[in-house]
Amino acid sequence: MIHAVPGLFLRFEPAAPPAPLVVDVSRSGREYPKEYRSPLPFTTVHDNVSMYVEDLWAGTPAAGGTLLYCCFPNTWVDVNRNEADMDPAVVDGEWPRPLKPTARTLEGLGLIKTKSRYGEPFQERRLTVAEIEERLARYYRPYHAELKRLVDETHARFGVLRQISCHCMSAVGAPTHPDAGKPRADFCISDLHGRTSSPQTMALIADTLKGWGYSVSVNEPYVGNELIGRHGDPGRGIDSVQIEINKKLFMDTRTFRRTAGFDRLKADLDRLLRVVAADALKRA
Repeated sequence: MIHAVPGLFLRFEPAAPPAPLVVDVSRSGREYPKEYRSPLPFTTVHDNVSMYVEDLWAGTPAAGGTLLYCCFPNTWVDVNRNEADMDPAVVDGEWPRPLKPTARTLEGLGLIKTKSRYGEPFQERRLTVAEIEERLARYYRPYHAELKRLVDETHARFGVLRQISCHCMSAVGAPTHPDAGKPRADFCISDLHGRTSSPQTMALIADTLKGWGYSVSVNEPYVGNELIGRHGDPGRGIDSVQIEINKKLFMDTRTFRRTAGFDRLKADLDRLLRVVAADALKRA
């Protein structure tokens, strides 16, 4: 069953006996709000979408999990950033609360993106306080509220929870990324250096993928961010893991088309979902 809030999210309910599994695909949205503007060509804008991720993880309901898909683009407002993680230079006026931008945000990749992955200016002007507050009130906070509801209700039902936050990454680090110019593994799994997941769940995911012939990095080059940071609590049985998939496995970045590798990868992710769901049920 699918529940939709137009322009905000799609929620796919379990199609098998429910398991303590919530999967969020939160940075792949392509429903551009009518007010969306950027001086960049659409191809450059679209290249900042984590494409096909919702298709790759579409087997979540069949594994007994719930899949939450964010419809709006991360370049409108990025739900994988804290509200305070914003570059003050993007604000036209004085932001009413203290801002705490990270180094990556000051390079352009914060709550409101100021640069594309290759460094082109993303905004044609600074945004007013009212404009940014509207994005938070209409998009960012409602999406996070729905994800929190799913996490809380699933954990209350089973006593444990596995949250997988799903993304994709370039084959080589882009200029605005911490590993600029370096080749990347097939998968990067992260847990904020042990803060959001138990070692057992991290090992289960990494070892399963390695057993199928994939290379896996842990907390390198990505460590995770807001989507797992809000919910991961291993002490309470909530393991939240961010998974980045290398685009070279499933798409041609020049044409944005799927490649022959897509079907094999999708089948392996279906298997991974079943492995994680079964392990979580054993621990419930």
